[in-house]
Amino acid sequence: MLGRLLLLAVLAEAASGHDGLIRDAEAYWIIDPSDQTCLTELGTFGACDDDALFMYLQREGSWLAKLFGRGSTRRSLTMVLEPVQKRACLVTRSAYGRTILGGGDCARVKTAQSWEMLHSNARRYTAKQNEDAVASVALTTNRKRDCVVRDSSLWSRTARLARALAGEENAQKEKVPRGALANTVSVMSCEKRGHTPLELTASNVANSGFLFQAADGVNCYDGNRFRACSDEDKTLRWGIGLRFNRGGRPETSLFKFYNQSACLVELRNDDVGLGSCSASGAKLWGVTRGRLCRNGDCILTGKCLARSAYDSSGKLHKCNMNIFEHLTLTLDSDGSDALAQALKEAAAREEQAKLEAEQQARRYERRAQQNARTSYATPSEL
Repeated sequence: MLGRLLLLAVLAEAASGHDGLIRDAEAYWIIDPSDQTCLTELGTFGACDDDALFMYLQREGSWLAKLFGRGSTRRSLTMVLEPVQKRACLVTRSAYGRTILGGGDCARVKTAQSWEMLHSNARRYTAKQNEDAVASVALTTNRKRDCVVRDSSLWSRTARLARALAGEENAQKEKVPRGALANTVSVMSCEKRGHTPLELTASNVANSGFLFQAADGVNCYDGNRFRACSDEDKTLRWGIGLRFNRGGRPETSLFKFYNQSACLVELRNDDVGLGSCSASGAKLWGVTRGRLCRNGDCILTGKCLARSAYDSSGKLHKCNMNIFEHLTLTLDSDGSDALAQALKEAAAREEQAKLEAEQQARRYERRAQQNARTSYATPSEL
């Protein structure tokens, strides 16, 4: 069952600053609670890491809609820090005779700007639940007619047997679609196939920012150089800013979380530092495979951030030279990392439930022994 449209704080409207940057958008993991995997930039379920973070953003309507005073109902799921503009949004596309998901062009209205999250009243019974989840949702598109469905929930042996027992005709005889795997998804009619209930879990990036931590686990990048990481050092914290250009594609900037007018900027001679967020060198930043780069895919094109051996300052090099400093987006270590905290709490709850079950079993056993002694008591004992 689907409920009302999920807006809450999840939807970040285009409330941008004077420089056009949206700075207050939260990043979310979209989690399947049945196995705690996340929807990724590939349109499949996998690891809940930096590449699995999405922002749910409202898009501006066309000039014609604005002319007639019609509000915008376009919404995109934008991939956080995706370096390539033409694959920065979750889109639908056709493959193997069915509709699947993947990274695509945010400018495409039909495939990239039609996402709507609805409250899901369906429950998937699982041993692990995320208390930090914002909501249980159904991910829909095509004016809420089509829903995202995990292929394994339809085509696994267990799922097909359950459908057959529920009275669905030909459930056991249906041919599994080509390309339907354990971690893939399909976009199907909500009315005919239902939906997979998903959980939104906040990363806390909008509230606390994050650190760019080097591979040594000791040093963090502050916009000028690498120095000792510290949760208490506010000057090390970054935020993610995003604007859509006239073509409808995102341009990502990295701003200092506690000085939001200062952004990471590419300077002359491959230098990098802090400057105005309106500068051309402050746009088009991205991260992939641990590489922070600008104006490219971080692998074959663009310039990647490296660390100077002389003074640990940041320097840009062509990414195809494979010269880069491996970076990790590190959230608060005090428990505000929502995903890690949720998994810890789930493990604790599971252990507590096991302990309570053992205690209950011992109580039943003692009670049974007492009843047995009472039943076989002699008249003199009674």
